[in-house]
Amino acid sequence: MNLFKQEDTIVALATGNIKSALAIIRISGSIAKTVVSSVFFTKNRKSIEIEDKKVYHGYIYNNDKKLDEVLLYYLKAPHTYTGEDTIEISTHGNTLIVQQIINLLLSKGLRMADKGEFTYRAFINGKMDLSEAEAVNALINSSNSKSVELALNSLQGSLSNQIKKIKQDLTALFAYLEVSLDYPQEDIDFLTRKQKKENMQNIISQINNLISSYSLSKLIINGIKIAIVGKPNAGKSSILNSILGYQRAIVTDIAGTTTDTIEETVEYKGITFTIIDTAGIRYHTTNTIEKIGQERSKSSIETADIILWIIDSSIDLDDNDKQIANLLKNKQEKAIVILNKSDLKQKTSLNELKNIVDINTSISFSTINKTPIENILNKIFELMNLKDIEENTTILLNTRQYNLICKIKEQLSNILNLIDKGDSDEIVSFETQNTLNSLNEILGIDTKEDILHTVFSKFCVGK
Repeated sequence: MNLFKQEDTIVALATGNIKSALAIIRISGSIAKTVVSSVFFTKNRKSIEIEDKKVYHGYIYNNDKKLDEVLLYYLKAPHTYTGEDTIEISTHGNTLIVQQIINLLLSKGLRMADKGEFTYRAFINGKMDLSEAEAVNALINSSNSKSVELALNSLQGSLSNQIKKIKQDLTALFAYLEVSLDYPQEDIDFLTRKQKKENMQNIISQINNLISSYSLSKLIINGIKIAIVGKPNAGKSSILNSILGYQRAIVTDIAGTTTDTIEETVEYKGITFTIIDTAGIRYHTTNTIEKIGQERSKSSIETADIILWIIDSSIDLDDNDKQIANLLKNKQEKAIVILNKSDLKQKTSLNELKNIVDINTSISFSTINKTPIENILNKIFELMNLKDIEENTTILLNTRQYNLICKIKEQLSNILNLIDKGDSDEIVSFETQNTLNSLNEILGIDTKEDILHTVFSKFCVGK
């Protein structure tokens, strides 16, 4: 992105570059109105005086050649997304027509927008801070309704407001330190060491909450990977079908029907679940295909966030179950035992399982008795700490924000240590100013151009 040519008027396709019913061409900059007025006319080739906040119907002409019938919407600076004069042209979605119009505008002195340049201009012109700009990209790339909700929440200022609150608290402490340095002989009630420590501990607590939110945000954005494991004919595929709500996997009484992993996604309470139905694991097999499938099953266990271990509770435990228990030793906290076929006479219980593995979460299930699949899905939410996500939850959206917050926590901990040791206010004040600078980086205040380039280069062209 050329960060130094903000005087250019830019143009780009704001909608997908595919054949569609409609397409929107976005233009932003000082000569937007002048250029568009030179190519936008009535059907009889009469000019149209474009006014602010009005929609116009007309035609785009290249000299005497009519390119398309369009709708045009003009907004005058500064009351626009970018803070600049902005025009959006709604055309028919034929990619040839769209390109002809863009080429015409380029020939009139406009420049193609770089990735994220419209949002970059919004940032530069004070329409949003950097964390809100990042939320725009997160919103565009959100893959489930919960990530949309939280990205929109961040776009509306939830993270910005939290950072500003921390800045306000830290600035208040900084002000007391500066006053104590500038007017040491004055009759002023300076903060005691205890008060300084309490103030700093409160700020660190706010930072810790943001750090904790990052693991939550990754789950929301990336979804939860769930591996369904068990020995052959335990009912794994039946569980998969119940979660999906349709017959995705073949279900028979023949053991080993699933010889490879089956992967499907489903959204539950706004979160994407990626569900992997694995091949049945048995202690001895001579089938080469089955062996390969079982190796993939073991790999799925290693990479999964949640394990659903399906047990046929109508039969006794055997060596196959012991082998699976061994595979789950490092995943015990994220494993749920499904005591399947609970409609039959029970021969295996959770207490018996505890003799071979320490798993405390179990659910009795029966497709025959139509046990609600929500029993399992809600338990997954509980184990992943997703049960109480609220609409106004503040989260960190990306690694840039997370790394900066971790850096700030380290700086704050260092300041707390200096206060605790009784170091001079001058040293504490210096370190506090550095931390305020780090907080500014999250908001994009005095941020280096290479960092801005990295952030906005992740956007699509047209946004």
